[in-house]
Amino acid sequence: MGIGRSGDKIEGLKMNVLITGGSGNLGRYTVDEMRKEHRVIVFDIKEPHQKDVSFLRGDVLSISDLEKALKGVDAVIHLAAIPHPLSDPPEKVFIVNAQGTFNVLEAANRCKVKRVVMASSDSTLGFVFKTNPSLIPEYLPIDECHPLKPEDPYGLSKLIGEEICASYTRRTGIETVCLRICYVWFPHLKDAYRSLVDDPDKWWQSLWVYEDARDAARAFRLAVEVEGLKHERMFICANDNGTREESLTLIERYYPQVKKIDRERLRGRASLISNEKAKQILGFRPRYSWKDLLGEG
Repeated sequence: MGIGRSGDKIEGLKMNVLITGGSGNLGRYTVDEMRKEHRVIVFDIKEPHQKDVSFLRGDVLSISDLEKALKGVDAVIHLAAIPHPLSDPPEKVFIVNAQGTFNVLEAANRCKVKRVVMASSDSTLGFVFKTNPSLIPEYLPIDECHPLKPEDPYGLSKLIGEEICASYTRRTGIETVCLRICYVWFPHLKDAYRSLVDDPDKWWQSLWVYEDARDAARAFRLAVEVEGLKHERMFICANDNGTREESLTLIERYYPQVKKIDRERLRGRASLISNEKAKQILGFRPRYSWKDLLGEG
């Protein structure tokens, strides 16, 4: 399909890749990244930012729309979703995200698509939108073995989406990759993040984990291209935390209850969520820090 686990790229690779939700903020960067190497089709209810990209108007809640769009497609990047639980009714968040993911997998299977890469989320852990103060990390840094305890409809919908992907891999053999995307910071919105960098108190529930949209987009490309995958789930995030403070200092202040801490791995401003699995399997290497985004690099 593309590149092996070593990350060595096979020359001449060209695939037809459908990107659901390709007109959204993350879609904008993913489209730009993917079309450097592949033929891209945007599937969305609204037109994409780019005027020179193939576009099919459709809804992930319609299997017939998806089946029409997926004919002749090699891989799907599934971004279409309600991105948080704060602005829409809970039932809408869950239905669009969970049913939409089911429809993508079902249509992809019917159309003999080889791989689906789903945008999952660190919200599957349960911390970002938690209401229960007793819900804290069992250990730090967090990896893919950490328990998942979402309380909100968004995190729950993403966890269900991961299980849908695993189910289709078991039943049909379709390859599925679930990228747990952490808080995405967009270069075109960079001024919105300065206050977060300066004030950790504003986003302590998110564990100060983030990534640049350009790094997230590259992770999606790698997840489409890397050969030898069946079903995988992995966190995608920057190497560092999104503040000016050292990680162990943040943990002591905000999470003193957490006793199982790998202090060596959390030296300096290391991320409280590990991206090691993505590095090992995809060859993912974050290129950007918030310092680059804010012009402090």
